[in-house]
Amino acid sequence: MRSGVGMKTIILTGDSHLGAIRRGWETLSETGKERFAFWPLGKGSGVRVPCHVFNADAGSVTTTPELWRNREFSQKTIAAIDPDAIVVVSLPLNTSRILRDYSWHTHAPWHLATEELALSDQVIAKMIERDSIHAVNLVRDLALIWPALAVVEAPRFFANASYLTAKRLDVCLYVDTVYRQTVRQELAAAGVDVVAQPAATILPQGTTALKYDHPDPADDHHANEAYGRLVLDDIIRYADATG
Repeated sequence: MRSGVGMKTIILTGDSHLGAIRRGWETLSETGKERFAFWPLGKGSGVRVPCHVFNADAGSVTTTPELWRNREFSQKTIAAIDPDAIVVVSLPLNTSRILRDYSWHTHAPWHLATEELALSDQVIAKMIERDSIHAVNLVRDLALIWPALAVVEAPRFFANASYLTAKRLDVCLYVDTVYRQTVRQELAAAGVDVVAQPAATILPQGTTALKYDHPDPADDHHANEAYGRLVLDDIIRYADATG
């Protein structure tokens, strides 16, 4: 697979938030579609534990979660698609686990706590590190074998997220913001760029506008085709601006 003259192939890989991007891809012309390759991995829950093996001698990264569609990333496998390809990963900037699975109804950052157990900044930082470290490490190692790599940000949560029936909006917004800031700093230190969530999709309060919510009422976590197309357009602009 080779993209058109002067157009880098874009390899998209990572978690289930690729679904919205894939649906946005389906709205492109046939010619526009040709520069993309989708290498989905699996649910973001796969990064709760170490999720890859890095072989420095072979120059390869192999993903390992039991329920993932595991892949080997190497200069050989990527260059077989296009030697000038850019890899875009959806994985580290995904706050859903820490918001959905942690006890924010009984615990809160110290400056927001009322009746909840107050948590220090250091504890919050450690929780974020524990939740994000394996995804960040995967991307760090991928960047060592293929420097033409970026991370695409997953959407901020929607105001209809089911966990908000028990958890305070202001607490979730704070944790979401600090998590993203922390992970962005880690990625920047590794020389990895971020394709940010399109600003037009974010409401002033900090949640993602409901018009970009998934059409399935039971899915209050993933975005829709319109969101995916906006992200895809930003990825294209990023790839075309990269030297």
